[in-house]
Amino acid sequence: MLTALYIHVPFCEKICVYCDFHKEIATLTKKTKYIDALIKELIKNKDTLKNIKTVYIGGGTPSNLPLDLLEKLLEAINENINITNEVEFSIETNPNDITIQKALLFSKYNINRVSVGVQTFNNDHLKFLGRTHNKSDVINAVNNLHKAGINNINIDMIFSLVKQTEAELREDIKEVLKLDITHLSYYSLILEEKTTLYHLYNQNKVSMNSEDIEALMYNIVIDSLVENGFNHYEISNFCKDGFESNHNTIYWKNLDYLGIGSGSHSLINNKRFYNESNVTKYINDTMNDIDEIKVEYDTEPLREELIMGLRLLKGININDINTKYNIDLLEDYKELNEFIKKDLLVLDNGFIHFTRKGLMLGNLVFGIF
Repeated sequence: MLTALYIHVPFCEKICVYCDFHKEIATLTKKTKYIDALIKELIKNKDTLKNIKTVYIGGGTPSNLPLDLLEKLLEAINENINITNEVEFSIETNPNDITIQKALLFSKYNINRVSVGVQTFNNDHLKFLGRTHNKSDVINAVNNLHKAGINNINIDMIFSLVKQTEAELREDIKEVLKLDITHLSYYSLILEEKTTLYHLYNQNKVSMNSEDIEALMYNIVIDSLVENGFNHYEISNFCKDGFESNHNTIYWKNLDYLGIGSGSHSLINNKRFYNESNVTKYINDTMNDIDEIKVEYDTEPLREELIMGLRLLKGININDINTKYNIDLLEDYKELNEFIKKDLLVLDNGFIHFTRKGLMLGNLVFGIF
């Protein structure tokens, strides 16, 4: 049963050096046409969205839309989906976009979870990353959200930044823990192809931290957040009690979701689909009722479920996997037993999950699937 909807808004004010998500800088005219196409695709799928429990507007930077376009989109979502109090309705934002007007608009249209892309509080690192906010913007954003009655707030952070010191990391953690928030996503800086960072690295203009330094910093993040009341429930995600990301958990459990908008992906009945990524072509195809928007591509459901499931610190229910795929997990993947002996994985009441040591070497484990 389809319970999750992802809505992609691919527009940004500025392109960050590390980001490989589908995004672009666009004119107001193009943004307007895109929102019209997005709403048309939403209405087209209305009948499949009757049991939706999570809605997630991502990007790009959805919060960077002009107030009237943002309201037009939010109004259409509320008209076509039954957004009850039980629905987790999230939107991604930049700190400097969250004026009190936008925060109140979020609340008016039943958004109850806001993800704020902070990444770091260090001005030098912010400048290098291409971010346009500062610490005051973050504080104001969180305050505005609380004033609007939105208390479920996630902050996105990055560690192991270029030339980041341990002291700078600890200062970032100190600052983020001052905020009245319920959730933290803390990812390491990843070198992705087709990004400015990747080109700088290939030209020997920047260097990335060693695996040892990255592991040290990851341990600092985990210890600091857990000591301050956050539950570590997924490799890179931490929350206060009861504030796990329901939408992302659907991804991690390999459950069905629908994606709408250019470049969005969907998983339905173990088949993955993606939308046209070229924004102009997506707009034209959608507005001209060209049906071949979603293209199926090959997947390996078992492999994906094992990798995604192990991202959760609770791990994988072995009996459930064995029954669903008619396998013997520990027999068919004998390397898992070696990882258990090496203290990278542990068996725990019918589940298999990472140890703290294993979290540092997750890609080694994922490589066997």
